[in-house]
Amino acid sequence: MTFRRFVGATAGLVLGAGCASVQPTPQVAITRLEAQRAASPKSVDVLRALGIQYYKAKRYADARTALTDAARIAPTDGVVALYLGMSAEAMNDMPAAKAAYASYLKVGRTQRVRRQLEGRLAAMQRRELQDAAKTAIAQEATLSTTTGSKTTVAVMPFRFTGADSSLQPLERGFADLLATDLSRVKALTIVERARLQAILDEIKLAQTGAVDSTTAVRAGKLIQAGTLVQGSLLQNGNKLRTDAALVSVATSALSPSGAADEQNIDHLFDMEKKIALALVSTLGVQITTAERNAIEQRPTKSLQAFLAYSQGLSYEDQGRFDDASRAYANAARIDPGFGVAATKSIQTANMSIGSGTTATLEASLQGTSEGAVVTAANNGSANPSGLSTSSAQSAAESLNPSSVAAATGGGATGGATPATDPSSGTGADNPAKAKVVITIKPPTE
Repeated sequence: MTFRRFVGATAGLVLGAGCASVQPTPQVAITRLEAQRAASPKSVDVLRALGIQYYKAKRYADARTALTDAARIAPTDGVVALYLGMSAEAMNDMPAAKAAYASYLKVGRTQRVRRQLEGRLAAMQRRELQDAAKTAIAQEATLSTTTGSKTTVAVMPFRFTGADSSLQPLERGFADLLATDLSRVKALTIVERARLQAILDEIKLAQTGAVDSTTAVRAGKLIQAGTLVQGSLLQNGNKLRTDAALVSVATSALSPSGAADEQNIDHLFDMEKKIALALVSTLGVQITTAERNAIEQRPTKSLQAFLAYSQGLSYEDQGRFDDASRAYANAARIDPGFGVAATKSIQTANMSIGSGTTATLEASLQGTSEGAVVTAANNGSANPSGLSTSSAQSAAESLNPSSVAAATGGGATGGATPATDPSSGTGADNPAKAKVVITIKPPTE
């Protein structure tokens, strides 16, 4: 045989062997890994790989058992935390899923996954609020007999009336600004806006934005507030009139004195501060100088930036997270100092990403060292490198065993843990790579 023919035949052997390497079926992979677990019941790599395969086979309870055992031994393993969270979520155990995802945020190595999980946790919280709202509606007969403390305050969306529809987002923006300022008073407890919105959605009020006294009191009872803030915004040319009143949830009665102001629209923030201080006074709460100074702070000086921010709130309440992110980003672009807008742009963008299926989380692992762990599990192996089970590598070793052994670390077994990746946390996380050198000497003809 000539040297050229020998090289061609060898190349065909290696390439053919590589093509012949077929990923085993999930059940075959599980069988292999269960055998490995029987031999090494405390191997983190085996337990992790087995948990991954159980998850893929939709054996979620088995996956949680294997992954929980792995987490006890290796609490800083990101892949274990991720698949433990996905398994818990598949079983609708949201507290356990959130705990596992939070763990990945601390120890996980893939930036894309961390970003998705930040949004997923926010989306899960939103779903929990929606579930809580449904529960509250179901228990309305009981909840309606009790009310919260007078100092537990819910700020309802305001009602806008005017010819300029671009000002309508102020219904939520003005209410949000007012709730933020009232929250600066330590004596008051302000109901979280997202929680209030979940109740409003559940009783079908948010579709029109119309909240009259009767339905507002109903919402107040459901969220166990003691006092409601209701208001309106009336545009008259360049003027804007703001009216706000306190409503007792227990009696449905309006406070004897309300708060009102009318100024040029450009003085919106001045009006809001005046309304906030008047409401605090009506509640009979004495505020400190520090609290008053905090209320006087303005998140932005730009009315256009605040309008864009208000539009973002409206989109967010509708679950349109991409649109909300763009609106918040626009607010931050108009006023680069509008920090809250910039933060919410990132949060809602992450929520959009995190609202997808868990398959998107797995897809984000591809091309990373953590992804190599999953690939190995798919092959029924606990070895992240996957080299020891490659038929192509076996063909190469048969040609030059010493060189291959040196390049791959001697084919060590026992379930190796992935080496620390220098790019960890930078978004450039890649699997470890090994260099294989094959020396072929021409045969003697």
